[in-house]
Amino acid sequence: MELVYKKNQLQTTIIYGETFASQIKSASFESKHLFLITNQRYYDLFSEKLIQFFDDKQELDWYICKNDAHCNNMSELESVLAFLADFDQQQDFLFLGVGNEGVVQLTNFLHETSVLNSDCWLLPLSIQSLSKSLIPEVQIELKNYPVLQRPVLAGRVIYDRTLTTDHGDRKLIDFLVFIRCGLVCSHDFLRMLFRNYSDANRLNQQSFNGMLDEMIRYYENNGETIDQFGRLFEQGFLETQNGHLLSGYMKRFLGCILQLLWSQEVNQFSFHYKNFIIWLIRLGFPVEFPEQILVSEYVEGILKCVERGEQAALLKEVGVLDQLQKPTTEDLLATIEQYKIILKEIRG
Repeated sequence: MELVYKKNQLQTTIIYGETFASQIKSASFESKHLFLITNQRYYDLFSEKLIQFFDDKQELDWYICKNDAHCNNMSELESVLAFLADFDQQQDFLFLGVGNEGVVQLTNFLHETSVLNSDCWLLPLSIQSLSKSLIPEVQIELKNYPVLQRPVLAGRVIYDRTLTTDHGDRKLIDFLVFIRCGLVCSHDFLRMLFRNYSDANRLNQQSFNGMLDEMIRYYENNGETIDQFGRLFEQGFLETQNGHLLSGYMKRFLGCILQLLWSQEVNQFSFHYKNFIIWLIRLGFPVEFPEQILVSEYVEGILKCVERGEQAALLKEVGVLDQLQKPTTEDLLATIEQYKIILKEIRG
């Protein structure tokens, strides 16, 4: 499957349902220096396989990032620029980003801002990374906060299912992308997820390939909002003393479900939130709000972000956006309290 994806006067070609190898066969790279940027994990898993796709005479170099999803940071950018400084600046380059969401952003930013003459392809190796490839702006972070930003989409985004590793926690992380699509764009889509992925067994046994069309369409219409849903509530954990007890993905997950509950508390729309949380538990998501994180400190952390100008998308109802809004202290405290009550009721 190949389609043209357009967003904010930018466009990219998205290829999925085909292998990366088949794309390489139909392309010509003889005149280009290939520069592959990837994470250590994916280098260990796939470097030998990827090298076999290219001609032995092809000029090819690797840059290996940390496995952190936030490897699109100032330190990594400085290192990759220092690495590139030794190359012939007159060459034509193809930057190929292979890996997680940090890598696809770092690669795209490098392509867009470097003085080198380059094309950019992305090979995301997860649904989460694919979704980030569809956002028409890339960021470089400092201490987990964006400090540089450029509008850009890669020339090609190739999602090769045969190269992905989607079991265990990885499957849950990717499934959260589809949940966010449902929360922001379509209650019917969320119901479909509930019917088709009713528990952890069905989630682990079934592929997500049949939902890629809808996911891409949702991102074409509301990608930035989907991508940012839960972000403000996630950042609140970064401001707490014990926020490190949660992984980056757990911060985002809790941020999403708390932003949903905040929306329901403010707009009082009908939604079976408790059943929603029970379903997430059945899927294997850890829903507990850590006892080591004080609610007052967490709320204060969110308010610090609000003071810096951050806002959150308020839902009118599930699948229908209301507006961007700054949460108040009272609403935040009520939301966390209600969340803890719901968890207590579920536990019995």
